Amino acid sequence: MDVKTIILGFLNYGEMSGYDIKQLFTNSLSFFYDASFGAIYPALRKLEEEQLVTKQEIIQSGKPNKILYSITEAGKKAFDNEMKTAIQPPVVRSDMLVKIFFAEKRSVDEQKRLLDNCIEYQRALLGHTKRAFEKLENSLDKFQKFSWDFTMNNLEHSIAYLEANREKLFG
Repeated sequence: MDVKTIILGFLNYGEMSGYDIKQLFTNSLSFFYDASFGAIYPALRKLEEEQLVTKQEIIQSGKPNKILYSITEAGKKAFDNEMKTAIQPPVVRSDMLVKIFFAEKRSVDEQKRLLDNCIEYQRALLGHTKRAFEKLENSLDKFQKFSWDFTMNNLEHSIAYLEANREKLFG
């Protein structure tokens, strides 16, 4: 699913600014999909050109004006149509796995340090994910909770795999 479609999904919940949309990416999807402001604002412009969203400028005293985006009926239909398409294979980009892939040419100490760092990083990410989930849990629907549980389960399994296979690699 592309950034434009995810934005349409967010806007189904109500009008939002670009900043609000970025916060939703960061706080709810970032463990499996993230987008920068550099991707969000061009996508919003394109959605507006395609008449899938409208924008309204809110005049603010002493601050820059706020732009709020709303989904149109055509935008709702486009989102619904996208939700009915076949699931695409995931795109996995992992700095950790690339470093492990090329670890053979490193010293044994560097290899061990790399795996230990990977385990430590995954544990920290799991801790961060659990804390973020606890803050948001009461505002999530059952499918959003399912996505968070899936993410935490994947992190737990990654940690277990790294720990078990560290022993296989180094004894």
